Amino acid sequence: MGRKAKNISRKQFVDALTALSTELGRTPQKLEFQARTGMKQRLMEKHFESWNDALAAAGLPPNVVRGGGANELLDDWGNVTRDLGRCPYRADYRARGKFGLYTFTRLFGSWPGVGRAFYVRSAEDPLWQDVIALIREREERGRDPSLMSLEAERQKVLFSPPTTIAYGEPLNCAFLRNAPVNEAGVVYLFGCLASKMGYSVEAIQTAFPDCEAKRKDPDGKLRRVRIEFEFESKNFLLHKHDPADCDVIVCWRDNWPECPLQVVELSKELGAMNRAAA
Repeated sequence: MGRKAKNISRKQFVDALTALSTELGRTPQKLEFQARTGMKQRLMEKHFESWNDALAAAGLPPNVVRGGGANELLDDWGNVTRDLGRCPYRADYRARGKFGLYTFTRLFGSWPGVGRAFYVRSAEDPLWQDVIALIREREERGRDPSLMSLEAERQKVLFSPPTTIAYGEPLNCAFLRNAPVNEAGVVYLFGCLASKMGYSVEAIQTAFPDCEAKRKDPDGKLRRVRIEFEFESKNFLLHKHDPADCDVIVCWRDNWPECPLQVVELSKELGAMNRAAA
């Protein structure tokens, strides 16, 4: 390459990825991209959380395993732990794992939370006893205080009564009787109202951004939009998302007046629909 790779900007990285995709006629694999461009793992990590995030920034479909639910994520974390012979740090998993780190932290709350969740799920599974032993070894060494008292936490999860469900204010809505109190409620309500608001949902994922959809614009044409769901719009800022990788925030409550993105506030949208139907 003409310029030193370490000086490559985020935009130049995305442009190189787009150019290679055009040349190949498909989404490049990570190692293939690195070999063809000279842009290595550390440069990607400077600008993106994961390879999949880089692909999304270039408008390309992911070429990693799709549909990662909790068990699939934990299995992959366990396989990386087994290969390393110890619990992986973020950098370890980023280099060896199949999924983006944000997918884990969003589902399990934090990176240490992945180890806790794995222990709770697999402590008595004979297929994972070697990994469980590594987690216990880490706990006994006291290397990670957040992994202490894992057995007590596991027993609490197994034998605690179900969590009480919280309800929002009553709604005049056939799809949802009470207002959302969290992001999951926002996702569900958007799915119910999307077509009425001119959106056609293409895909929903656990990685950022949450949703890809097509939206009918005033000129009558459908255009692709990337959507992030939040209970409150300002959570987008708190979660440190990059506005450049998103087009629309869908939330229940808009509390971010200076937001640089379009915000769809479902509480207002639902109210307008109810008034129009009255």
